Amino acid sequence: MRRPDLRPWASLLLADLALLWLLQGPLGALLPLGLPGLWLEGALRLGGLWGLLRLGGLLGGVEALLPILCLVNPLFLSLRALVLGALSAPLVRVAAATWAWLLLGYGAVGLSRALWAVLSPPGAKAEGQGQENRVLMWRLLKLSWPDLPFLVAAFSFLSLAVLGETVIPYYFGRVIDILGGDFDPDAFASAIFFVCLFSVGSSLCAGCRGSIFTFTMSRINLRIREMLFSSLLRQDLPFFQETKTGELNSRLSSDTKLMSNWLPYNTNVLSRSLVKVLGLYGFMLNLSPRLTFLSLFEVPLMIAAEKVYNARRQAVLWEIQDAAARAGQVVRESVGGLQTVRSFGAEEQEVCRYKEALERCRRLWWQRDLEQALYLLLRRMLHLAMKVLLLNCALQQILAGDLTRGGLLSFLLYQEDVGDYMQTLVYMFGDMLSNVGAAEKVFRYLDRKPDLPPPGTLAPPTLQGRVNFQNVSFAYPSRPDQPALQGLTFTLSPGQMTALVGPNGSGKSTVAALLQNLYQPTEGQVLLDGKPVSEYEHHYLHRQVVLVGQEPVLFSGSVRDNITYGLKGCSDEKVLAAARAARAEEFIRELELGLDTGTCGHGVAPCAREVGAVASRPPREPVFPEERPPRRSPAPPPSTGARPPERCPWKYQPRL
Repeated sequence: MRRPDLRPWASLLLADLALLWLLQGPLGALLPLGLPGLWLEGALRLGGLWGLLRLGGLLGGVEALLPILCLVNPLFLSLRALVLGALSAPLVRVAAATWAWLLLGYGAVGLSRALWAVLSPPGAKAEGQGQENRVLMWRLLKLSWPDLPFLVAAFSFLSLAVLGETVIPYYFGRVIDILGGDFDPDAFASAIFFVCLFSVGSSLCAGCRGSIFTFTMSRINLRIREMLFSSLLRQDLPFFQETKTGELNSRLSSDTKLMSNWLPYNTNVLSRSLVKVLGLYGFMLNLSPRLTFLSLFEVPLMIAAEKVYNARRQAVLWEIQDAAARAGQVVRESVGGLQTVRSFGAEEQEVCRYKEALERCRRLWWQRDLEQALYLLLRRMLHLAMKVLLLNCALQQILAGDLTRGGLLSFLLYQEDVGDYMQTLVYMFGDMLSNVGAAEKVFRYLDRKPDLPPPGTLAPPTLQGRVNFQNVSFAYPSRPDQPALQGLTFTLSPGQMTALVGPNGSGKSTVAALLQNLYQPTEGQVLLDGKPVSEYEHHYLHRQVVLVGQEPVLFSGSVRDNITYGLKGCSDEKVLAAARAARAEEFIRELELGLDTGTCGHGVAPCAREVGAVASRPPREPVFPEERPPRRSPAPPPSTGARPPERCPWKYQPRL
């Protein structure tokens, strides 16, 4: 068992005792009296300990706890002086106090360390996370650059709305003072006029701000989705074998939405809250500096609680996103393969799989909601305690004549608002971190470089159509130790029809995939007219080499859209000629709208789907067109104990 390293703590104690001895001697006589002397002593103590431990290379384990150790005593004594005023006990500096004050500081350090160890999430990223978040935030800002004019307009309306909302409580206090003293009709009417003016103006500006930010958010969301979808379509096929469809759908739907919220929504609310907090504290200082400084003690406690909560919340949200993606994957697999599920009678098994996925989501949601409830309870209790202290201190000031009743009402309205905005400020900071976490997953796909050879450039005007497989070996990336082809060599000659026959798993579909340059052979070459297929230009190759599989895919859209899929400027004459060549005229004529019939891929029999898929090949004028639409295979002969060979899902026939 590894022993804990006690050297930083021993060095901290020795250095602290040495600094306190210096502050108790001649150096302490130079410090001012009262609260300024207390805080200056704490600052000197903090700077001295930080410098000595840094020189000794022992700062890492205790750096975060030094502010608590050095500033807890000035903080406590300042709070006591603000609450009790003249009734408080005399101020005592730590260097000249009893050992109890020193033990109070170290006790606070120990309690803070224990709470942090208990509340921090397991496996949370610590070192380097801040730098990584800053890089991601900068990238999100660059993504929002095209919307700069809208953002400038939105932030302008935000500033005007905040200004109006900040001034309104001040005039409410004026109204109370006018009603409580000698009534002045002109002053009363003026105060009411300004309340109405700033209320209407701030409401209009807030509405413009919100609508512009919402519009900008939708623009950013569409742009990010388009970039991500474009990046995914350019990835290599092994990437899609290793990555589940549900995860990709989750990135495209939920994570891109969180990313688009970052600047228009999170930064909007964060900026508004920050400006409001600064403005409200300015008005509060004008009313009562003593009450203002007392209310400031709530801020570090709230920020500390929020920091712990944000770390746990971000970790749980990561797990929730992954669990939701897995649950969505189960739904897509079950619904997409419903025929297979029913043929195996596995409906209950799929229900159990989905129930397990939902149960994991439920546990994570329960953990998230429980932690949020505890955090809200702690925050409300802290706010209530601060409210009691403020009222006690305000009573003393009113009795002393330092504060009016209207001033107290204005201060309480300001303090209520500043508390809400401070809570919003720290909450939105945590929400920004969550959205940055979602952005990290999206940027991971945007930055991924596909494992593909350099794009080819060959596009000859004519092709003979000779195909050579020269000692080709291949294994799928997901199964590198199970070769699909080993040393395969054969030639497909122009003018001849060739069929590959073999049992399931013998590599027939792999041969077709290699011929289409969907994969790269691990050994050997696939040649088309003596040139490797990887050297041909991508669009040219797939206009010349086409495939009709056993289970063709028709996309949502009309029959015309599927026949001309991937082609630009295809005339109606070519579409009709393709339908006749594929013997699809009868099938298309039976449709309600003919070529313009929509949702071609839904509710269509497999045979009709194959006919429609074959019809999409002739417009490309391929080198290897299908001779005829696939037919249903005849009934197999009686079993003889050996597995019959499976026909290849494609045939080879060069164009004459």
